[in-house]
Amino acid sequence: MLYRVDYIVAVMLAGFALGALLSRPTAGVSSSRLARCYYIVAIVLSVLRAGVFTESMLGSDAKPRGTVGGCIGDLLGLTFGALFGLAIRRKDARDFLTSSSILDAKCVALAFSFALAGIGKAFAMVPMTEFFSQSGYSVTFLKFIIIAEVLGAIGVLIPWTVMPALAGLAVDMFGALLTHVHNGDPINDSTGAIGSLISIVLLGGLFALRRKDGFRLPTIRGAFIRTAAATLVCLFIAMIGSAALRHNGPPRKATSPALSNGH
Repeated sequence: MLYRVDYIVAVMLAGFALGALLSRPTAGVSSSRLARCYYIVAIVLSVLRAGVFTESMLGSDAKPRGTVGGCIGDLLGLTFGALFGLAIRRKDARDFLTSSSILDAKCVALAFSFALAGIGKAFAMVPMTEFFSQSGYSVTFLKFIIIAEVLGAIGVLIPWTVMPALAGLAVDMFGALLTHVHNGDPINDSTGAIGSLISIVLLGGLFALRRKDGFRLPTIRGAFIRTAAATLVCLFIAMIGSAALRHNGPPRKATSPALSNGH
């Protein structure tokens, strides 16, 4: 049986395969036009996802709406993976993947995801408080995480705060992953965190590949090294932070509350 984590990766790989199949027919389409199409699709899906989330928070039967929201999330992952498939036959692949339309669209999608995660935690304070307490954290830390996720969502929408916001959100998701590992939870409970980390790292890598000052072109090796180093630093910060904030004592079995994106 596939884990949900495997499913997320499979969706993105399916998107990549679909993009690869369409790469030849779309080779003559300008990069700017393809990028604008992705921007429109990503924005529409993000708004629909926000609408479904709001309805699920206000409605009485959240399960069907949660399924719809999950399908929309899958479509976002599918289209993001398709971008890399479309790029494999393009001579301007780097300019295509690092175009402002694609980066802006992905930032908006990520912002919606984390804003909804923070709001979802605020609406589920009772189960979240129980989970954080069982995991060895204080309620104050839970409130900090809620605020941090909302502020991080805002940060990725502001050009000069994108990279710090991505780093902060990566630390947040590494912390969530480490908490589930500490609690002995199944890997499925970390699905949202792992999926978000994949998006954050890929987006950070695309930003690292952008032309500097509009002219200087970073090497792929240099961009990879910088992205990998930043990822390891975020992991290290999360390890130190979670260990410092967690109360002493053996891990207790904590039931992870089911939120819209699994964070």
